[in-house]
Amino acid sequence: MARLFNRSLDKLPVVPEVWLVIPRRMRIWLTDQDPPYRPYGIMVLDTETGAVRAMDLRPAEPTAQDLFQVLGKAMREPGLGAGKPARPESIALSDAALAEGLAPLLKQANLQMEILVGEMPPEVEEIFTAFENFGQEDKPDLPGLMETPGVSVAQVGEFFSAAAAFYRAAPWVRLNNYQVIALKHPREHDYRYTIVMGQGGVEYGLATLPSWAETVYFFTSGTAAADKFARGIYHSLFFDEITLLPFSDVEAWEEHHWDIAAPKAFPIVLVVEHGKTAQRPSALDLEWYIGALRAIPLLVRDYFKPDGKGDYLPLETTLELPLGDGTMRMEVKYPAGEMPRGEMAVVEEWDEDEAEEADEEPVSFDRRQLDGMWADLHKSMGASPVAQDADLERAQSLMYHAFETDNPAKRIALAHEALDLSQDCADAWVMLAEEEADTVQRALEFYTQGVAAGERALGDEFQSLVGHFWGVLETRPYMRAKEGVARTLWQLNRQDEALAQYREMLELNPSDNQGVRDVMVDLLLQREKYAELDTLLEKYKEDWSVVWRYTTALNEFRKHGASVKANKALADALEENSHVPAYLTGEIRVPKQIPDRIEWGGESEAQYYAGQHLNYWRRQPGAVDWLREQMQKPRRSTRKPRADETRSGMPKRKGGRIK
Repeated sequence: MARLFNRSLDKLPVVPEVWLVIPRRMRIWLTDQDPPYRPYGIMVLDTETGAVRAMDLRPAEPTAQDLFQVLGKAMREPGLGAGKPARPESIALSDAALAEGLAPLLKQANLQMEILVGEMPPEVEEIFTAFENFGQEDKPDLPGLMETPGVSVAQVGEFFSAAAAFYRAAPWVRLNNYQVIALKHPREHDYRYTIVMGQGGVEYGLATLPSWAETVYFFTSGTAAADKFARGIYHSLFFDEITLLPFSDVEAWEEHHWDIAAPKAFPIVLVVEHGKTAQRPSALDLEWYIGALRAIPLLVRDYFKPDGKGDYLPLETTLELPLGDGTMRMEVKYPAGEMPRGEMAVVEEWDEDEAEEADEEPVSFDRRQLDGMWADLHKSMGASPVAQDADLERAQSLMYHAFETDNPAKRIALAHEALDLSQDCADAWVMLAEEEADTVQRALEFYTQGVAAGERALGDEFQSLVGHFWGVLETRPYMRAKEGVARTLWQLNRQDEALAQYREMLELNPSDNQGVRDVMVDLLLQREKYAELDTLLEKYKEDWSVVWRYTTALNEFRKHGASVKANKALADALEENSHVPAYLTGEIRVPKQIPDRIEWGGESEAQYYAGQHLNYWRRQPGAVDWLREQMQKPRRSTRKPRADETRSGMPKRKGGRIK
């Protein structure tokens, strides 16, 4: 085949033209391999017509043989509109070594042509750029850091070094999204306010705001993220794979061999100003980031002291940090301010247009609708309600109707109508907390009213039903309200009060139909209340959910290390869901959006668990390494069948409530 191919080339007519044979590394990423890579392009360009006779890609730096193959293609099968099959009198290259390697290949193919060596005209770069940008017109490449005025190679190198040290220190293990740190550069009059991202395993880095007022607005406003960004200047430093770096930064990194902590830990800084296209940081911004990246791990390691309530004691200090050949003094304040958690939005704002659209969409299933079906069934069978109150019965019927509509305005109207009939309708208060409350504090007030309403509705029967709540239909509105109280108390950082509510719920309903124990596990781990955690895990030891199995394994490792019992517990967890370890070890990041339906034993269940519990594994010394080691060992099935084994999925739990 090679001889036939070669003979066909030397039979082609010769044209008095000079063709450029140009190899170049492309500014594109190909993802057909892991990790992604930048291919090399080989272009053959006719200097007479400007036509591209051939273009091909290679995964590695091209050899003379690669150039010969593409040149042969240009002669035999020129591109559309590039002319007829022919061979040129001359070819030109910019690389003398490749020209020297190509000469014997041409001679062997009996191709007589002059080989020229010299610089390529600037138009060549424009043609390559056009190829690279094809289909990417809406994704312009950002300028590199060193293209920013005043930024030096040394400064960018120091930024990469500080970012790598920050990533290795993993301060997100000890900080959450509400713990805002104020940091002031010595050349600035005002603090910048930063939040460490990474606790949930989705994004890692820093989100930075220019003022405390903007920080409060960002946390408390119910407006969409795009509207928040349109207000001011927001900085984001995140760690990700190299494909998200501007190509000039990629090439500078390859040239200078700057430090990175992991393949997906390239530091990328973006500045969004009033909702416009993202820009790169200034030289001063970059210097602030170097200071922040060095300061935060130091604060977590040496300065932050627990306050016994799930946070750290207040702190104001000045840190002496390395910068270039000298140091930089950075002022620090924690907490950055008093976050008005009660003013935090419950849901994003909706308007009448959205309500009208909801009327036209299929109604999503609300599990509370089942209660309405059960109520109708009980009534048809002649069963008597716990509370003999006709107004309350009519009000509850309105709420069952409200659960069947997706229109928020209608749901709210029905809730108010129900309360006009009976103030003891707990589900109506719950609906107002979910739909009408614009802040967490207002939601808590509605939920609290719901708890009181539920108590009044149950009246003297309340105590006789303890231990059987939820099993009795009329107790469910009370339990929904109580769960709402507990959840909002947690959101307000009133953790001990939230725990007290959850404990009472388990006393009322030991069967725990609402999944309260899963939320309690989360809260107990966060507060490091391990004695109570031991008791809870033992009480529900027959629970084979992913939360219970993996928490049991982690708890056994915390108490006894890699013991036989801990290894057995982990084997049980792995049998329950084998997808979890990839997320706990960081092999796969938790996605930004978890599916609405959670599949037992599936990837979505692993994502849900890791999003809630990842940090507890990272906080326990040696736990993640132990998990990796155990994953390498052969496993024998120890899984016990569940009563609900035939179920293919479950709804996503939000704060312990299945809705």
